[in-house]
Amino acid sequence: MSVLDLMRAEYKLVYAEMIRRRSELILLVLYPYVFTGFVLLVGYGAGSPRVFEERVGVNPALFLITAGFTVMALMICIDDILWRPIWETWIGTLPYVFASPVNKLLLFSVMPLPRASLVVLMGSTSLIPLYTYCYGFTGILLALLVILLVVIGVFTMIPLSVLTSGLVNALGESWRVINIVRPLVMVLLGAYYPRFYMPLAARLLSYTIPPSHVVESVQRMLIGLIDEWIILLVAVGVLLALLYTPASRVSLVLWEKRKVSEGVKIS
Repeated sequence: MSVLDLMRAEYKLVYAEMIRRRSELILLVLYPYVFTGFVLLVGYGAGSPRVFEERVGVNPALFLITAGFTVMALMICIDDILWRPIWETWIGTLPYVFASPVNKLLLFSVMPLPRASLVVLMGSTSLIPLYTYCYGFTGILLALLVILLVVIGVFTMIPLSVLTSGLVNALGESWRVINIVRPLVMVLLGAYYPRFYMPLAARLLSYTIPPSHVVESVQRMLIGLIDEWIILLVAVGVLLALLYTPASRVSLVLWEKRKVSEGVKIS
């Protein structure tokens, strides 16, 4: 089965479900606004936005809606790869997935693409209006550049997500581990809590997550530091993703061997 065949099958599966449950699509569009509004409401009640702008270097509304968009886009990738096998287990189709002759690394890499494609829609409905209001025509170009960087970040997240999924499922008790890993990744991405404010240990862990470098490049653009460091950070994220790819393949092989040794449970 070719890559195009896998992509066609995944897009049909996901978009058919989204057409049936339009609420999921609506929530994708609304999430950056809802979260930004909630945090701003709490923040304005507890302190001054001027202090935030002095410390971070950017308008809090711009920062938070960008962070919400970024985290939502990256979590789409993580959730599809981490939770999809659990869903397949619940409905009893996981043994057939492993029994199929398709390349498993390719299959897991294609899984997040349908929802990741909606990142462009989510960015156009959340970032472009606010950026245009704040910066005019330049804001449109800046928003498009942020969307492009986040799309790159989604792709750099795939190998690490596949590696994590393969390891936690090979070890068993996958959903318990995932419930711990997922919030940690959300924090260590540095979207809501910038990496330069993290303690040293958290910062070092953040450096091991490929899209965290892309997140930092987006934040540098927001505070006006548009220089060669942005390209360097993106390059580091892509390089890390490539380094994780062989390990992710090995984790899937280990998981597959464990499932084959267990056999198919019929009761």
